[in-house]
Amino acid sequence: MEKTVIGTGIFNLDIIVKRDYPEWPQLRPFTDNVVLEEVGGTCGNVMCMLSWMGWDARPIASLDDSEEGRKITEDLKHYGCDCRFVSNTPDGGTTMLRCTHKKTAEGGRKMSVRAGSPGGSRFPKRHFLRARDEAPVFMDQLIDVPLVFFFDDPAAGHRYLAREMKLKGCQLVYFEPSKVATNADLESIRVSDVIKFSDENVPDVSFTESFPDKVFIQTMGPKGVRYKYKGQPWEVVEALPIQNVVDTEGAGDCFSATFINAVAESGLALSSIPAAIRSAMENASRSVGYFGSKGFIRES
Repeated sequence: MEKTVIGTGIFNLDIIVKRDYPEWPQLRPFTDNVVLEEVGGTCGNVMCMLSWMGWDARPIASLDDSEEGRKITEDLKHYGCDCRFVSNTPDGGTTMLRCTHKKTAEGGRKMSVRAGSPGGSRFPKRHFLRARDEAPVFMDQLIDVPLVFFFDDPAAGHRYLAREMKLKGCQLVYFEPSKVATNADLESIRVSDVIKFSDENVPDVSFTESFPDKVFIQTMGPKGVRYKYKGQPWEVVEALPIQNVVDTEGAGDCFSATFINAVAESGLALSSIPAAIRSAMENASRSVGYFGSKGFIRES
């Protein structure tokens, strides 16, 4: 079957800044230099990476018509995404994320993140398909059901799409929550096949006991990755050594894209999960050696 994916959720314009200290070890004065400015966000990154891997990737995004919103669309196209479901209108929303890489007084690494939207607002601005009208219209007009549906935000419209696509034959629904704390999060899990999260964002995994038909994946940084396959006990895959860490942002997105690509070829069977996770960990480990959130794509 053709590798097709539709994804929706978080699309940002990532502004990656490196803070230089000309009189180091003094922290002041410093100079902020923009290293990279391009599409980011979990869904944005996963769509770009899957496109790079040869998938027909079709993001759903309602962006505004600002210069920043148009740049996100241009970047998605640059990475090979099919943008038939991406719009730039005054009613859309665009979020900008400024990620500044700094040093601590001891010489360690740290990063500050500041969100905003075009025009100087300090608040993110996003528009998701509404469950009451826009999402049903989208499904009514959808001709080709994808092999995979990806989403990273538990909005009602996204849950609607996940449920309907599954009913129409989508083989894999992949949900990547930033937390599991609300009924919307739990309902998103209910309509998904694979749910992946980090131990930093979701430390308490007791909720997984209520979903014995799902595959859960929890990344744990230097402790590796563990997975729970359809009600069975958690299994751990040990972490890989990392030689050079430049930027950890986007490593989880590299993991998700690689895992999706792997299980699309091998199937979502218990026997195939460890190899898919190891492949995903390898790409995630490589990704941290680059600024920005596209990781191993920088090698091409």
